[in-house]
Amino acid sequence: MLLTVMAISALTAAVYGQKDCIVLLPGIGDTYTGSCKQGLADGLGEASGVDHYKGDFKKGLPDGKGTYTWQTGEVYSGEWKKGKRDGTGEFISIQNGLETKLSGTWKDDKYVGKKEVSSYVIGYRNNVGRVNFIKVSETPLSVRYKFSRSGEASSSLAVTNLLLRGSSGRENISTSFTGFESVSFPFEGNVKFRAPNALNTQELDCELRFSISEPGNWLVTVYY
Repeated sequence: MLLTVMAISALTAAVYGQKDCIVLLPGIGDTYTGSCKQGLADGLGEASGVDHYKGDFKKGLPDGKGTYTWQTGEVYSGEWKKGKRDGTGEFISIQNGLETKLSGTWKDDKYVGKKEVSSYVIGYRNNVGRVNFIKVSETPLSVRYKFSRSGEASSSLAVTNLLLRGSSGRENISTSFTGFESVSFPFEGNVKFRAPNALNTQELDCELRFSISEPGNWLVTVYY
């Protein structure tokens, strides 16, 4: 009997937990089914109101990839960020009975054209030469550093006074990995270190600041 009551209680909690999972975008905030975290839609899900959305959520808002259908029949399928169209996608509308497709890049819910938005931006560098960004894979979500001197790769131990700062993630500095693991994107990075100049006559203060918007497993090679 006790097991039966516990089972019913667990089922009731699951149902009400799903019901209480909130979507923060008013147009699709009436009903929701899918993953939930701390009372907010988070993960893969489907939400409806006057409009309909199916795809990725984060903290109660469309975030990631998904398809949004307006009550007017317009459809956007592509990338989202904090409840707004942001990234590449396709927008379909009906004008005078004819279907019109608009493909390209959106930024902050506005269409910016077919020009690709860079996945990374260098904000500042001092005594740093070329910087190479490579997305190795989709997962794990991490940012790893490699340092290169005269075209030859070296570990972080080849530079001195290394200081890493990141907007998220867990810092890890070892002989096999230098950077941040379990990162959330967009990621803001700041790297400071000391290294000899090309003639090895003095030590230079080196610094790099950058941001990466696209989630993935990134390798950042710093040439000094």
